[in-house]
Amino acid sequence: MSYWIMILLQHPLGTFSKEDVLAAIAASNLTTLCDQYGLDPALIQPALDQLTIETADGGHLPLFFLRYQPLHRPPIVVTEWDVAAEAGERFLAEVGKGFPPPFAGQHLVQTRFIYTVELVESQLSDMGILLAYEVARWVMKRGGGIMLGLDRTWYRLNPHQAFIPLSQAVL
Repeated sequence: MSYWIMILLQHPLGTFSKEDVLAAIAASNLTTLCDQYGLDPALIQPALDQLTIETADGGHLPLFFLRYQPLHRPPIVVTEWDVAAEAGERFLAEVGKGFPPPFAGQHLVQTRFIYTVELVESQLSDMGILLAYEVARWVMKRGGGIMLGLDRTWYRLNPHQAFIPLSQAVL
């Protein structure tokens, strides 16, 4: 089973390098984040030792794979959806059905690109969950927008780059 973090943006991310993403992850306080996610900090170094990004050749689906474990284990999959495309329109309609609180409605109307960060169940209890949220933070920092977390809560970043629920945000 797959689990998705979704980030809704008005503009595409545009050009970026693998190094941009990896530097954003490396700049995070992974030890503190392990405490927040209930993970053993001993998982950090093995994940960093294998941390790589594989980009898609010529297309947007998927945008890139984030690998942090051996090749036979699943990567974190990051995908870009253009809402103007038929699949993007259907995807946005599905997102809008049951999740948006009243204060997220205007963001749904203005959304032009959706970025998904996809994990499998085993990644919810290892460094995958932490790294997935760090990729989501990088996307939001670059592109603004709002995020639907794994807990089905809508978030935005505050000025300190922390996730805050939209219900607590000043819109």
